[in-house]
Amino acid sequence: MRFKPADLFTVFVIFVLAGAVAIASQWELRASIIILVLGSLGAVFATAQLVMDMFLGERAAAMTARPTMELPKLEDTDPKSTLRGTLEIWGWLLGLVALIRIIGLDLALPLFVLVYARFYGASWRLCAFLAAMIAAFIFGIYDQIMHVYWPESVCGDLFLDEFLGR
Repeated sequence: MRFKPADLFTVFVIFVLAGAVAIASQWELRASIIILVLGSLGAVFATAQLVMDMFLGERAAAMTARPTMELPKLEDTDPKSTLRGTLEIWGWLLGLVALIRIIGLDLALPLFVLVYARFYGASWRLCAFLAAMIAAFIFGIYDQIMHVYWPESVCGDLFLDEFLGR
């Protein structure tokens, strides 16, 4: 068992998540459910990571040579392509915000996932499946269970009022 200075960050994350769960446990359940679930899972996974880092350490790293998930250095890339990629991401995000304002969040997210996945080469079957899962999650969890109030939109409320009887 070796505790390295690099493990201090994992300990910090565990304390932050445990503190968030402790604070949220004093709230009403409806307000704290997301923090309780995600904070608890995060604390468990961070603790498991700390245990693996401390007990397995270099031995586990030496046993299995895996590909790393490191990003390429920015100095090696073309600045024009980096700027283009950045602007493309901001374009997608601004488009999503505009779509949310026009048709509403509950309709915009499935449509955004459908268009985004199709634009980047996913099959129509996968796009439709992802959009349906997002729509089912939004309708099932947020509308039916949590009764979340959606901000007003320009056109989406007309569609939902007309066809879904809201």
